[in-house]
Amino acid sequence: MTRVSSALMFALRWTVLLCLFGRALAFLPACPAKNSPISSRSRLLYHPAVEGWEEKYIACGGEPSTDGGPRVISDEFECRAATEAELADLDVAHWPVWTTGDKEKWAVGNQVVNKEMPYGELSYVTAGKLEIIPQSSGKPVVLKVGDLVTFPKGFVASWQVVEELTWNYYLY
Repeated sequence: MTRVSSALMFALRWTVLLCLFGRALAFLPACPAKNSPISSRSRLLYHPAVEGWEEKYIACGGEPSTDGGPRVISDEFECRAATEAELADLDVAHWPVWTTGDKEKWAVGNQVVNKEMPYGELSYVTAGKLEIIPQSSGKPVVLKVGDLVTFPKGFVASWQVVEELTWNYYLY
């Protein structure tokens, strides 16, 4: 086989592979849209930590619904005081709970620099304080009890636990 025909065969193989790969990608789910309901199982395929979230939610008494419950409420990093109506609508009482108390990496005073969120997360702070310094702004934000916080996928920040932290969380 000549060099030219070898190169053509190589190019043909790659073209076929790319075509097949492109078709395979068409079957992958799109990223979840803002306000997407929990029943959209496609969002569960993005990160191993996200895969078991719905089962944890159900184990905590939550019921998947298209009328309310956990959903994406912002596409950007956001921290604000939650209202009782909002907490009820999002069904936060049934979200799984995460705490820094049993995790050495997240001990009070420790700092995690340039942590990138590999998935989206919506959290409701029930105890403690956490200082976040977003890479984009460099301005510290202190999360405290009563705050509803959105961490979009890809968000990069430095994190420091000020007081042992506990929050309810929704992963997407």
